[in-house]
Amino acid sequence: MDIIIKKATLSDLKQVQEFNLKLFKKEYKDYDRCLNLDWTLGETGTKYFKDKISKKDGCVLIAFVKDKMVGYLCGGIKKPGYYKKSPIMSELENIFVLEKYRSKGVGGKLYEEFIKWSKAKNVGKIIVMAYAKNKAAIKFYQANNFQEYGLTLETKI
Repeated sequence: MDIIIKKATLSDLKQVQEFNLKLFKKEYKDYDRCLNLDWTLGETGTKYFKDKISKKDGCVLIAFVKDKMVGYLCGGIKKPGYYKKSPIMSELENIFVLEKYRSKGVGGKLYEEFIKWSKAKNVGKIIVMAYAKNKAAIKFYQANNFQEYGLTLETKI
């Protein structure tokens, strides 16, 4: 299967948002009923994706198979936190591949291109967060050399 990865432009905005909504719907159903399904196509989500596409610290990549968009990856440079000495970091913020194209190399190609983008920005570390119950995502990230770093716990009250 021939997979083409390209950097998204503003003309790809709506399609990226539609894919993000698919991701949100799946995550809402399977992992997090607190997700706001109106965010993606709303004012805040639209601004988020426009900025990620058009600003130099953002990266939105889209994957095509036979001229059909089958996945996307969105990330960017992570703002320095409270650490005194930390490398420049990028964050893989969201990634989605249509179910029919999963486990066929699409996610890996998107991630490889994100690594290239990150290296060009002098990034020393890439981070990603995943739902603990999302075993498929965790398996994908671990297969791409991510290691556990922190653990967030929650409780309902």
